[in-house]
Order: sequence, then structure tokens, then C-alpha cells
Amino acid sequence: MAKKTTGVPAKANEKNIYITFICVGLLAWFPLSSLMLNIFDLLAQWVPNPKLLGVVQLSNLVSIILCGLIVLGMVRSKAIYQFTNEVFMELGKVSWPIKKGTGISQWEKYREIRESTIVVIVSIAALAVFISIVDIVFQTMVRIIF
Repeated sequence: MAKKTTGVPAKANEKNIYITFICVGLLAWFPLSSLMLNIFDLLAQWVPNPKLLGVVQLSNLVSIILCGLIVLGMVRSKAIYQFTNEVFMELGKVSWPIKKGTGISQWEKYREIRESTIVVIVSIAALAVFISIVDIVFQTMVRIIF
């Protein structure tokens, strides 16, 4: 028996996948541009870093080209494309806490989120207290022994 899948069909995710790839390329551009600028500064005596057309430095253009190659590589890689598609399909199966058009007040819509947030904050606070107590006990034991 075939496994029944729900969520958004694979073809509908295509636009989201490409937008994700472009966003990854833009996010990669920030550190790459700094890295390329540093590399060009190190190699300044051999490789100049002129402004092309008075607008973009050569190091920045190289980083833009590298980011374009990263995006192109992601688009052409079947494994990365399939993984991203599966992520969007799984996101389509998520039961989001806010349902539009239900006629529920704003305060009630966020009840589940508020309750979950309170549970997380209380759990973190309890864990912090526990770790602090254990740390104090161990510090005291170490001082007594040494």
C-alpha cells in the first residue's frame, strides 16, 4: 500500500524552493564579500582591487559571482533540490496554531503559543536553578578537598 502524503504538492513548492536558494545566496554574500575584501587586501601588491565603473570593487564582484555559482549549484543539485522540496512538503503538514477566519478573538488565537512559551520559560528557569545548585555543591566539594 502506498504511503498517502498530505500538504502542498511538489510542483507548488518550486517557486518557494527557488526563493529559498536565492535567499541562501544573499546570506552567503555577506561573509563572502568580507572574506574576498580581506583576501584582496592580503594580495594587494599582486592583485589590485579597483572599483569597476566607479561602483563595485573587484573583490565584491568576485563574491557576487561566487554566490551566483552557489545558487546555481543548489539549483542543479538534485539532492539539495529534493531535500528543500521535502522540507516544504513537511511544513505543509504542520498544524499551525493560528487559523484564519475562525472568528476567534486575537487573545484566544494565541492561547496555545502563550501557554507553550510559559512552559518553556519555567522549564529553563528550573533547569538554571538546578544547574546553579549543583555547581555550588561541586565548587564547595572541590574547595574542601583541595
